[in-house]
Amino acid sequence: MADRESIRDTVVEALNARDFAALAGKVDEDVAISGIGEGSDNGREALRERLARHFEAFDESYGDALAMSDASGNTIAIRLTARGKAAGGAAYSKEKILLLELEEGLITRFALFSPAGS
Repeated sequence: MADRESIRDTVVEALNARDFAALAGKVDEDVAISGIGEGSDNGREALRERLARHFEAFDESYGDALAMSDASGNTIAIRLTARGKAAGGAAYSKEKILLLELEEGLITRFALFSPAGS
């Protein structure tokens, strides 16, 4: 069973620091990616590229992280408050959900969602 608070803290800290190397060390080499950019993708390098493009377009940081998991601890949903500025300079604060699936301690799915209306 994964320690959801430890995973939450590690992932959120890596995202806020733009530390792709730290994040890459926590994800499976074939990690499934969705919700960051258009469509879906696979792999550590694809995750790094998608996150780099995302943070270029949206200079945001994440806080107020609340992690919830299934009984096995292998599926973790993290509710976040994303605060930042869009490319046009408009400031925002909105809720996002980060969904992580784990296998043998590595993240095998990394999905970032903005709930409808946010």
